[in-house]
Amino acid sequence: MASIGDLFDLTGQRALVTGAANGLGSEIARALAAQGATVVAADRDEAGLHAILPELGKDASGHVFRQDDLTSIESLCAEVGEIDILINNAGILVRGPLIELDWADLRNAVDINFVGLAAMSRLIGERMALRRSGTIVNVSSQQAFTAARHRSIYAATKAAVAQFTRTAALELAEFGIRVNGVAPGRTMTPLTKVLLDDPQEYKAGLMRIPLQRYGQPEDVARTVLFLVSTASSYITGQTIIVDGGWVLHE
Repeated sequence: MASIGDLFDLTGQRALVTGAANGLGSEIARALAAQGATVVAADRDEAGLHAILPELGKDASGHVFRQDDLTSIESLCAEVGEIDILINNAGILVRGPLIELDWADLRNAVDINFVGLAAMSRLIGERMALRRSGTIVNVSSQQAFTAARHRSIYAATKAAVAQFTRTAALELAEFGIRVNGVAPGRTMTPLTKVLLDDPQEYKAGLMRIPLQRYGQPEDVARTVLFLVSTASSYITGQTIIVDGGWVLHE
């Protein structure tokens, strides 16, 4: 049996992380780099990419792209070459009453959170299939499995990601490609900062979590690391909820 260290060793593998400039993406990129992966960081935030790259090792590279633009996605996938690990992390949070939803917000959420993710999986997955190996991890959300006010479109796109993970895993298994997902709950990132800065909202959310704390980016990154490692080599089509037990609440 391989040692624990060997199971999580990613030396020699190239990992593409979208939305890598900050939040969960940057923490995931750091975790993969720490285990020996060569990280290809992609984001629309050019300044953020420049800031994170020195932390990812001398062979890391940064690429500016937009996940709401299929031409930009095609260019990125052609530019980065062979990829062993794809982390589909890029996404946006849309909050607000359904009956007041702006059409632009609707379009952006669907394009970025789902259409762009599916396009990345299709293009990178095609090259993985030729090599008959590869691992894809899609970032969904705990809200894909629960209902929450003012999050109808966001939750729907993340539920689509969870179902896409299952069906893509079924399709790509014959090529030796594993597809899994991670569904974070409330995690201390810039994306949720506005919500958690409200003392009442912070306290109410904490009361809902059985483990009595909000998630940290490293909680999610460690789960992603497990899903791309040899330790999970017999797991595919699963979305692991990382939410401290929120979905278990009565």
